Order: sequence, then C-alpha cells, then structure tokens
Amino acid sequence: MAIVFSYQWRRDPQHLVEKAGLGERVENARDERRFFEALEAMPDEALGDLCIVMGGFMDGLLGRAYRIIGELPPAMKGFDVYYREHDERAGTRCILKRYGRAGRRIILIGHSWGGSSLVLDVLAHADCRDIPVMALITLDPVAIRPPRFLPQVRRWLNIYLPYEKAPWSRENNVARLGRPWQYLRQADINYIPSRLCHSRALDMFKEFGESFIELRLMDE
Repeated sequence: MAIVFSYQWRRDPQHLVEKAGLGERVENARDERRFFEALEAMPDEALGDLCIVMGGFMDGLLGRAYRIIGELPPAMKGFDVYYREHDERAGTRCILKRYGRAGRRIILIGHSWGGSSLVLDVLAHADCRDIPVMALITLDPVAIRPPRFLPQVRRWLNIYLPYEKAPWSRENNVARLGRPWQYLRQADINYIPSRLCHSRALDMFKEFGESFIELRLMDE
C-alpha cells in the first residue's frame, strides 16, 4: 500500500467499505487487507460496474486526478469508483480481477505516472491480461519504460501534450524529466488538449474524456 499523504482522498466507495464492516474509511495496510478479503467474499450482485481513477506523482497530496471522481458523467451512475495512486499496483490488480470475474464493465482513467502504471503494471500484468476493459483513458502518461499494446482494451483514449510546443512551466518540466509518452500508436484515439499544462488532469478529462466515456457506454 502506498504512503498516504491525505485521508480526505477516499480510495474505496463508501457503500462497499460499509458492506465490508470497516466503519468510515480504509486507513492503513491492515484495513486494506481486510477490505480486499471482504471484497473477495462479496456476492457478485453486490458489485456495480467498475471505474478506477489512478493519480500520478504526488497526487496523494495534490489530488489532481482525484478531482475527476466528482466530475464523472451521469451515465456512470451505478459504477463503483475507486481511487488509487500510481504505486498502488497490487491493490489495483486485486480490484480489477474481482470485478473481471464478476463480468462487470470496466473503465480505467490514469494521469501521468498513474496512466503509465495502469498500462505497464496493471493491464500488462499476467493476472490482468485476460480481463476485458471497455475504456481506458490515459491523461498525458509519463514513464521511462515504453508503452505496451493491450489487446484486452476495447477502446483507448490517450490525451497528451506535444512538448515541443508546451510551455516551460514547472509542472511541464517535471513531466519532461519523467519522459512523457505523447502520441501513442497503441491508442485508438490521440487527442491534444487546448490547455497545454500537464497538471490539469481534470481539464483534460472534461474536454474530451467525459464525452469519450459517454459514447463508449452508448455503444455497449
């Protein structure tokens, strides 16, 4: 489990935490283990569809990707929405596997290192390669390692900054050091946001990610 900088970011949907009998929130590694044990034991009918939002570097303190949770489209009512940080890979795989076994629709959203972690450390992992994902959204993903092709992902939207044109701001320079992926031939759609600022995860999502999800849900 990652180091938690702020407990105002709820990692697990409240109704499932209550079903697990854990009180108000999951606060430490022991609670997390108990939650996953209870999640495994829950009947499939207790689970909704799944959305995981994964934040990038320092998102546990800044909450840039976390803000997306409050702006998900109304069409996603009924989804169980989880938040994880980029280094919470094992727990993310546990959640994905549980909902995959239940045959639920799955939407994944990751910003910066969170986007690359979803691709490289979650979806490309042997435990998750056969779990169908209806939509993957990567918001200016950053990683030293190269991206992977993900055959289990039905539609992949990659929103990225062209760094040859992006301003030399502090946030963009941090992303430059992390090696942004930029245009991805593995993605179905590549989109450049109107505001070229790496830290604006919510703005990137609202500009095109929200409508992308709505269209995907209409297609299902």
